[in-house]
Amino acid sequence: MDEKNKQFEVGRQWFHILFGTGLLIGSVLLGPQNTRTAYFVAMLIGLAILHLKLSGMRLPLIDPVLSRFERSSALFPGQGALMYFAGALFVLSFTPFHFALGAIAIVAFGDGFATLVGLYGKWKLPWSPKKTTEGLVAFILSAAGIAALVIPPLHALSYAIILGVLETADIPADDNLILPVAATVLYYLAPFAV
Repeated sequence: MDEKNKQFEVGRQWFHILFGTGLLIGSVLLGPQNTRTAYFVAMLIGLAILHLKLSGMRLPLIDPVLSRFERSSALFPGQGALMYFAGALFVLSFTPFHFALGAIAIVAFGDGFATLVGLYGKWKLPWSPKKTTEGLVAFILSAAGIAALVIPPLHALSYAIILGVLETADIPADDNLILPVAATVLYYLAPFAV
């Protein structure tokens, strides 16, 4: 990856982490029911913005954010943010609030730090040559560290390892949606569910 694209990704991932931090703080302040309502409203607003963008409308407050942080490979305007809210709303709807916050933290911090560190990593993963061992380790450590604030530390580490490995898989879907759905499934299937 050239230096310009690396710098774009660095900025994008810091935005991802800060956005996730804001969601977590807002969720704690709002509580379970109000958080679900707020995320649902955010999804509706996101869909309205998507409709306006696909209709060709210029949105002065939205366009600069999209041009600065949206990947050129996005299937539609605001894909990352919309999938982020969809994944968060999914895990909030089907798991206890504290667990959902842990899963949202794993997506925000694990995914962000995996890219920030992985961009400069040297050791490619055998099963995913676009990803690095350093990025996977960064995912696990950062995700487990932040998730341990709301779920038991060993559980946070277990989820971070499983979701970190899943994040390295070459799945043609947005990990902002895949990871919370996988966390929800694991919550019900895994023996270490909290």
